[in-house]
Amino acid sequence: MFVDERDAGLIRRGGGLVTMGSNADGGVGDPRRSLEDFAAELGFFDMDPVDADLCGRLWTACAGRARFAESVLRAAADAGVTVDPDSASFSDWVVGLCPRVSLSLGPGDEAAAAVLAQLSAVTETTALQALTAVADDLLGGLGISDPEGVIDRLCSSGVVTVVEDEVRGTLLKVPTLLAAKLRRDLDSAAGPVVASLLDVLIEHMESTGTLEAELLGDVLLLARSGGHWSQLLRIAEAVGIPMFLLAPRSSCTAFRLLPPRARATGPGLEFFGTLAEDIASSADGCGADGIRAAAVAQTGPGLLRSRLPGAGAGIDSVDSIADVVGRWEQRGESLIAIRSMIGLADAGRHVEAASVGMTAAPMVRSVRARSVIRLLTAIALHHAAEHRRALSILNEIEGPARSGHVAGDFLLPAIMAWTALISAVSGDHERADAHLSAIAESSASASAAEPNTIVDELVRPARCIASALRALDRLDLDRAELALEALAAYPEKRTLWVYLPFIARTIAILSAEGESGLLFVNDDAERFRASGVLSEAERDLLARGRSMVFIALGQLRWAEIERERLSSSCDARIVLDVRSKLIAGRSAEAISCADTWFYHRSLSPHGRAELVAIRAAAQLRGGDEDAARTDFSIAVSLSAWVSSLLPLALLPQADRHRLIDLIADSPVWAEATAEFSRSFDSPAALIAGLRSIGPVSVDVAAMPQLSAGEAQLIDCLARGLSVAEIAVELQQVTGTVKNRLSALYRRFGVSNRADALSRARSFGYLSGS
Repeated sequence: MFVDERDAGLIRRGGGLVTMGSNADGGVGDPRRSLEDFAAELGFFDMDPVDADLCGRLWTACAGRARFAESVLRAAADAGVTVDPDSASFSDWVVGLCPRVSLSLGPGDEAAAAVLAQLSAVTETTALQALTAVADDLLGGLGISDPEGVIDRLCSSGVVTVVEDEVRGTLLKVPTLLAAKLRRDLDSAAGPVVASLLDVLIEHMESTGTLEAELLGDVLLLARSGGHWSQLLRIAEAVGIPMFLLAPRSSCTAFRLLPPRARATGPGLEFFGTLAEDIASSADGCGADGIRAAAVAQTGPGLLRSRLPGAGAGIDSVDSIADVVGRWEQRGESLIAIRSMIGLADAGRHVEAASVGMTAAPMVRSVRARSVIRLLTAIALHHAAEHRRALSILNEIEGPARSGHVAGDFLLPAIMAWTALISAVSGDHERADAHLSAIAESSASASAAEPNTIVDELVRPARCIASALRALDRLDLDRAELALEALAAYPEKRTLWVYLPFIARTIAILSAEGESGLLFVNDDAERFRASGVLSEAERDLLARGRSMVFIALGQLRWAEIERERLSSSCDARIVLDVRSKLIAGRSAEAISCADTWFYHRSLSPHGRAELVAIRAAAQLRGGDEDAARTDFSIAVSLSAWVSSLLPLALLPQADRHRLIDLIADSPVWAEATAEFSRSFDSPAALIAGLRSIGPVSVDVAAMPQLSAGEAQLIDCLARGLSVAEIAVELQQVTGTVKNRLSALYRRFGVSNRADALSRARSFGYLSGS
């Protein structure tokens, strides 16, 4: 084939005709050249010789088009810039100085090449989706009937090359310089093409939840450069903060310095725009790893709340909630729903927060955004003590989160941590242990001291609490102490701080060597108080911890006061009441109460294990060793079944020793050792551990236990009433009142009113000085 050099734009000394023969790669009429022919043809041009390395890179970047490469070299030489065929910025600049490239393809194939040139490297599946949906915009609605054949022809002509990636597998890519030229030549039709391409790719991200770093970078930059703000907002919804981990530079470029009209598109762009600027500023010109580190730092404890839309507004009424949800439904932005849920949770309105989440989640297009909302819904349900529903939601979203997990993202670790926490609290210890083990395996190489995920506050506190609770169940006090210290040092706990005093008090009951140590921890635990409106379940946890300490100290009146603070649905109220009766020396009442409540549906399996252990101690105190032996064997079996040794360990040490002696040779210990093998390697070790725990807890309260009438009499004395006035108040004769007062003084071991009141205050029957 012969062509006129002047018509073809080929510069050569002497003019004339140049033969454009076939080659092994291209065939007749194919403008490609083999590397050897390519290098030889470049040598025809009146220009400096091109070294072998640059020649090879040009051959790849230009897809073997020698004339195109020559125009690139001339443009660079005229401008005095270094030729860098692998650089996207160089390519985008230089192609504007080069003539149009002939691909020797049909219009459909050229349209397909222009579409694929918008992307860096894609899988064949993504390429087929893009071609099928987008080529219509370039072909007047004709479309492409055979996209697989188109890709084959583009690969054969060198317009598309095949790249092998270790992670993503086989990818298709238009060479750098050729892609830049195709994008440049498409300028007149670029708007509808890019808009359609973005729509296809973003819809894929929304529906699958799987993300590819290079593709994400392409989509972000296409949306930003074309001013497709609504599409940019969809990307933010579909990908979220992990975009700064997957495509750090592209994400910062796409969201930094957004124009006012873009920020006005919705609160999502305002949020991500501000975040991108903070991340870029914090990274201070660092590379991709620096941006990732900055993303972790800028989403650290407490930092995201101030950036959320309407962060300072607060939520004060049901009407305002409806307004927020209405705005969210109108805009379709998950960030508005998330903000409303956080506001409700901060106000202690967890049931309403869960309701907003359950309303919003089904209407969100993005798999990821939907999962984030459902995670927050599960957390709200946990705070509302609806553990089964919370675990059901977490179980549903764990699979999708795992398949689309990005290293450093919070979603999967948060799901794992909260599943472990809620499981530990609700008694599903097998699931709690499985998730804690999985967390430990995934973070084995990470530093325990430094957060390594974005939005770490949704991960680390829950993980620490779950770890501490399960360590307590196994009587692994050292591990519980480490988890407690990590949680105490964490700067943002919100209402999860309530677990700190509970864990600290439980550790003290099991390990304190003297009453003073237990008293100190009980008082010191109050320093953990932090922000947030407590839910009913959280208030129960605080009262339960304090009541446990007072029972261990034998201060049963104070224990009763704390017990009365518990909600009616809290089964700890029953267990604490029976435990108080045992410590008060009222064994028969303890047995009767345990029998009454043992099979009640409100009692959890853990509570049932505690009751039967207390009943065993009461049976032993009553002299019925056979019943005590039977009950304690059942208690050991139930403790193994609920995977917690606390029902046994919280018994007074003296009772525990005697009960262990009764069944020391029972095979039930082998069953328990199998369950607690992490902490104890033999039945003997388990028994020894149970013998050493809780030395300070009293077995019988030293203080007098007052009847309701005696407590009423103390109240009258505290109010300063005379004997005559007390007689009128109680509708009794003065002689009876005097006799009752004398009996009361003997109970307290005193001889006058002042000393009686002093003793009453020390025993907790009166408050104040």
